[in-house]
Amino acid sequence: MKLAKGMELIARDWVVKPKGFRVKFQQMTHGKLVTGYSPSLEENWLDSDVTAWRYAWKLAMAATSDDNRPVEGSLVNITVVDEKDRSVNYYVTGKPQVFNVFCARPF
Repeated sequence: MKLAKGMELIARDWVVKPKGFRVKFQQMTHGKLVTGYSPSLEENWLDSDVTAWRYAWKLAMAATSDDNRPVEGSLVNITVVDEKDRSVNYYVTGKPQVFNVFCARPF
């Protein structure tokens, strides 16, 4: 393949790295699930998907409840998204991942 053809292919099909990452979750608030982000939308993005996934996993582990009852402040559907709010594949498996913490302690 000629260099010009290769560069054309790269320009057309190259996957652009997201500008940043956030952990997206839902939190039980007044009996309803409310979507939230960490860092919040007003804060700077995390610059690494691995960092964001490790943070998401730690939130899920810290939020695990012993009694399996939903309570005010529970975190569920914890995942990682990019700057366009698109799901980011889990770096460990290369597949979509959601940490479903059905019942969690508030943080």
